Amino acid sequence: MTQIPAWLNTLTGRNLLREEVRQVRRALENVFGDQLVQLGTWGEPGMFRRLARTRRAAVFSAQPSPGVDAVCAAHALAITSASVDAVFLPHTLELEDDPHAVLREVDRILRPDGQLVVLGFNPWGWWGLRHALSRQGFPPGSQRMISDGRLCDWLHLLDFRVQHSAFYYFVPPVLRGVVPRQGRQLRMEEGGVQPDSPVRPAGRRQRQQSLLRRIPALAGCYVLVARKQTFMVTPIRLAWRRRPALVGGLVNPTTRNVA
Repeated sequence: MTQIPAWLNTLTGRNLLREEVRQVRRALENVFGDQLVQLGTWGEPGMFRRLARTRRAAVFSAQPSPGVDAVCAAHALAITSASVDAVFLPHTLELEDDPHAVLREVDRILRPDGQLVVLGFNPWGWWGLRHALSRQGFPPGSQRMISDGRLCDWLHLLDFRVQHSAFYYFVPPVLRGVVPRQGRQLRMEEGGVQPDSPVRPAGRRQRQQSLLRRIPALAGCYVLVARKQTFMVTPIRLAWRRRPALVGGLVNPTTRNVA
């Protein structure tokens, strides 16, 4: 986790955050209520909190930092059960030791019909390949990547209904900068600087991005919105069966004088 803030300050990290602000703004457009809780920090703590349309919003993190409202573990929150209208997880499940425990805690604190917004990395695209080939994971410090399909299965077991899921950010996970060197472009990655192909015209890059968007599996990330379902139990009145009457009825008792 300590490597994430430094990575988010790289060119790749800043570009990703810029796109994620757009995605989260769109995802929170229809999320209303009294309280939204963000579990974990991803970038500056107030960056996503400002996008909330609830009356209040708070950031909870296991690490104290400016802008964090409460310090506690994501799997053991000091929040009353069924008291929160919405929860936002910005790549939190990929950084926690036990993502299942985090989801169970989210289920506990959400009110009936509360909403959950999740940002995740796609393990099947370019970013997933980079993560698999990196010793420290990618982004550096991330423990795993959870596919949107697997996350949907986990949420289904907790009686959540997925309302929206979409892929975004089709840029490969490399830092590219135009640095003159014998007429070639340099590819700058976290591990060093390597020569790359000549600079491509902007129109060609746009066509390549348009082509990649037609293949969702190559996307770097996804956003998912789910709602906690509530099943109302309607009590059914028992139909008491009356015992059938005897044929002819009961014999009236008689009294006899015994001499």
